[in-house]
Amino acid sequence: MKKQGAFLLAILLLLLAVLPGASAVDANISVFSVEATEGVNYDGYLVSVRDNLPTRAIPLSLGIESVTDTLFAVDSIEDAKLVWDTHEIRFIEPNYEIELFTTPNDQFFPRQWDMHMINAPALWNAGITGRGVRIAIIDSGIRRDHEDFNPNIIATGWNYINESTQLVDRIGHGTGVTGIIAATRNNGVGMAGLLSEAIIIPLQVFDGSSATLAPAIRAINDAMTIHNADIINLSWGIVGGANNRALEEAIDFAANRGAIIIAAAGNDGTTANSYPAAFANVIGVGAVGEDGVVAYFSQRNSSVFVTAPGVDIITIGIRDRTSYVYQTGTSFSAPFVSAMAAAARSVNPGITLAQFRTLLQNSAVPQVTAGFNTSYGYGIINLAHFVSALNGGGTQPPPQDGVFSDTANHWARESIRFVAQHGLFTGNPDGTFAPNAPMSRAMFVTVLGRLYTQMGGTVPNQNDSFTDTVNGSWYSRYVAWAAERNIVGGVGGNRFAPDQPVSRQQAAAILARFTAYTGRPAVGNLDRLNPFIDRAEVAEFGRLPLAWAIENGIITGIAVSGGLALQPNGQSTRAQVAVILERYVQSMNISLGTLELDYAA
Repeated sequence: MKKQGAFLLAILLLLLAVLPGASAVDANISVFSVEATEGVNYDGYLVSVRDNLPTRAIPLSLGIESVTDTLFAVDSIEDAKLVWDTHEIRFIEPNYEIELFTTPNDQFFPRQWDMHMINAPALWNAGITGRGVRIAIIDSGIRRDHEDFNPNIIATGWNYINESTQLVDRIGHGTGVTGIIAATRNNGVGMAGLLSEAIIIPLQVFDGSSATLAPAIRAINDAMTIHNADIINLSWGIVGGANNRALEEAIDFAANRGAIIIAAAGNDGTTANSYPAAFANVIGVGAVGEDGVVAYFSQRNSSVFVTAPGVDIITIGIRDRTSYVYQTGTSFSAPFVSAMAAAARSVNPGITLAQFRTLLQNSAVPQVTAGFNTSYGYGIINLAHFVSALNGGGTQPPPQDGVFSDTANHWARESIRFVAQHGLFTGNPDGTFAPNAPMSRAMFVTVLGRLYTQMGGTVPNQNDSFTDTVNGSWYSRYVAWAAERNIVGGVGGNRFAPDQPVSRQQAAAILARFTAYTGRPAVGNLDRLNPFIDRAEVAEFGRLPLAWAIENGIITGIAVSGGLALQPNGQSTRAQVAVILERYVQSMNISLGTLELDYAA
C-alpha cells in the first residue's frame, strides 16, 4: 500500500475528528508530522496513543500491528477510527519507507586501506577488544556461518520480517556492516575486523534495500528492553530525508537507557538532513575515500559529527562462506564509529553519549579547517589518537595496597605494587592493571616524566610538535619534555607514534638517555651481550644501552630453549616495565616520595 502525499493525512485527521461520539481534537495533540513529506514514499501510518489506555481487542481483520505498547502501524486511517477515539491519540504520521545507505561493488581485493588510514593497529596493540559490549545492528541480517565470523560472539537476534530467529541476509548489507566491526582477526583467513570480543546482536528489518519504519522502531525498542544493547548501529535512513516523531521517540528512549546510537549520514550528497542521523541523540557519520577527501555521495550538513572510510571498503560477503566484497556508502562508515563506541564502553563502562562525543571530537583529525565543518564534521576518525584520549580519560588510581584484581598471583606482583604505590602507574576503570598489555611509547615516556618529578625535576605543561599526537592529552607534556631533552625521538616524518608498543631495546635506549640527562653515566661493556643467544638481533642503537642495563641488573635475560635470550625486538609489557623501573630505582639509589597523579598510564 505504497503512497505519496502532502495533504492527505491532514484531511483524514479532520475526518477522524468529526466521527459520531468522538471528542474534539485534544489541544495537546501534536501537528509535528500531520502532513506527509511531498514526494516521499510511505506504507500506511504510525499511530501513537496515550499511555494507560484500557486494553481492547483489535480485530485480526484490521491491518494493525503493534510496534510498541503505545505505537501501532495501521494500513489506513479508517482502521484507526475503528479502534481509537481522537482524544486517545497523541499523533498520527506516515510509516515512511527507509533505505540502506549503500552502493555495492562485488569486486574482491584483499587490501584494507581503511584500517591503515584510521590507525586501527593502535586499538589492537592496546589490547582493546570490546569484550562483552553488546552492539545491536539493525539491518538486513547476517550470514553467521561465514568463515570469518566467530559464532560465539554473535547473539541469536531476531528477524522482524518473518518473526523468527532465522536471519537470512539476502543482500549482504548487514553482513558487510558486521564484518567491519567483528570479522575475526589473526585467524589466517579473510579480513580483520575492529573488535574481537564485542557481542553482535543482529536485528533484521530489511529483506531488500528498503523497508518501513515500523519494524525498525520496534527493533530499536527491543534492542534495549530485550537485548540490553550498549551500542546501536543504524546504517540507513528515511527515504527522501523526511523527519518522524515516532522514530525520534524510539531513539530518545534508547539514549535515555544509556545506548550510544550511531547512524549513517546519508548518500544523497546534498546538504539536506537525513534521519535518524540528524536527531539530537544520534552521532552521524559521513564517508571519505582512500585519498581522505569526503565522498561525493556523503551528506554535507550539521548532522555529520565525524567522517570515516566509506568507499571501496572490503568486508564479508554472502555469496558463500568464503566470499569477500567491496562495499561503498555511509552505511559502511557508521560501523567504524560504532566499534569505537564499543571500545570506549569496554574501557569505561559508564561512558555517556556526551563523553563519547568529546572523545571523538578531540581525537578526530580536522580536515580543510580547524574545528567543525559540514563536510567532515570534526574530522576523520583516528584510532591512535582515540586510544590515547581514551586511556587518558579512563584510568583510576591504584588500590591502596598496590594489588590489582589481576595481579594478586602475577609473577611481577611486587614490582607492580612498587610502581603503583609510588605513583608511577595507575590502573584501569575496572580495577585491573593489565600486566600483559603492551607498553606504548606514550606510556613509557609518561612514567619516566613522573619519575623525574619525584626526583625533584619539573615537567612543564607544554605541547609537543609531532603531527600524530594530541595536544592537551595526558601524555603530551611528557612527550614534549622528553623530546626537547633528546630523551626520546620521533619515528620519522615528524611523527611520534604514541600508541606504538615500545620494544625491549627501545626501552633500554630511552632509559639510558634519561639516565644521562639526569647526570648519571649510562655506558656498559658490550661483552655483557655475549651470554645471550639472540645478541645478533640487537640493533646498533640498542647495543650500549642494553649492555648498560644488563651490567646494572636492570634488564635480565629470558629463559628459552637453547639458553638466555634478550628478545630485543619483543614488545615490553606493563609488567616487564614495572620490574625494570623497580630495578632501576634500586640500582640508581633513587629516593622516591609521593607523586600527585594525573591518572593516565
